[in-house]
Amino acid sequence: ATVFFVTSRKGAAYHRNAAEPFVDKLQASGYRNINVTGGGRLYFNSDDKKIRIFGFSYGFGLADHAISKRVIEQDERFQDYDITWSNEGY
Repeated sequence: ATVFFVTSRKGAAYHRNAAEPFVDKLQASGYRNINVTGGGRLYFNSDDKKIRIFGFSYGFGLADHAISKRVIEQDERFQDYDITWSNEGY
């Protein structure tokens, strides 16, 4: 079965700077055949309880932000957040 993850790293210069450490952790946990399927940006505001998913990665391409939204919605920490996505922006 395919499992999707969303990761972010504040201040990462490139998408690979967020992806590579996370892929390493997944491999150390026993995951195999890991593919980064795209990238984008996250605007996270814990005060307003809002998460915006948008943009793309020059290195990884455009992620399926609808999948990213579903992954974040399934995380108990963000159950009461307003989560939206758009393919606009960088």
